[in-house]
Amino acid sequence: MTATQTVDAPTAAALASPVKREQSGRLRKMLPPLIVLVLFLGGWWLISATLYGDKNYLVPRPMQVVQAALDNPGTLLQGTWITLTEAAAGFALAIFVGLLSAIVMSLSKALEHSFYPYAVLLQTVPVVAVAPIIVLWFGYNQQSVIVISFMIAVFPILNNSLLGLLSTDRNHVDLFRMHRAKKVTEFVKLRLPGALPSIFAGLRISAGLSVIGAIVGEFIIGSGGEQGGLGVKVLFAQSRLATGLLFAEVVAATLLGFAFFLIVSVAGNQLIKNWHESVVRRND
Repeated sequence: MTATQTVDAPTAAALASPVKREQSGRLRKMLPPLIVLVLFLGGWWLISATLYGDKNYLVPRPMQVVQAALDNPGTLLQGTWITLTEAAAGFALAIFVGLLSAIVMSLSKALEHSFYPYAVLLQTVPVVAVAPIIVLWFGYNQQSVIVISFMIAVFPILNNSLLGLLSTDRNHVDLFRMHRAKKVTEFVKLRLPGALPSIFAGLRISAGLSVIGAIVGEFIIGSGGEQGGLGVKVLFAQSRLATGLLFAEVVAATLLGFAFFLIVSVAGNQLIKNWHESVVRRND
């Protein structure tokens, strides 16, 4: 019995050690961001308490922002939902157009040389300058906000996807062609999987940009008066000098953009976690 116990104890310890290592690894990953958050909130409180003193309408203290959010849950939820739907629609449209354009241009050098310069041109067009045209075409409504969100978000998806599709290893391409694989087979089984890391890099960038685009669109165009999204509510809070509520709405917009980024990142990591070095090394 004693011999059995001396054999089982190390075995149990060996089985428990991976679990402890995993828990320790998670703690090490979570600790630095938490420390930064605490330092940020402490610095925010210190600045608002010392530099601005009683002028809380300029820089409210963190608890005042929390209190403003608790006092106006309906306003925050309504604005967040409207901005969420606008940003999601703009992001979805950017994914469809960006990926489709990248695929088409990757199949032909002539098409790439013909259309890519105009994609770059679209990215450099000042949104404020074309806002009157967008309003003329779509009106003072959510459709115009979605178009602006799409315009800001589409180029990173197109650019990164095209880069990934054109960066396939030449030796792998020659191997497929040596086995007389069809173009469709080469694209589906080689070019597209190899381009996934670049595609998701573009999606991660555009995920946050789609929310920024929706907020900017609401600043420029508005949607539904004070009942609009977070961008509209920020303008109304500013006009009333409700700085606590204004900060709470900015935080809500920030968390919305982060949620978009996080969803895309998790989806991308799930698709490439077993083979791409960028994810495998991070998980080791």
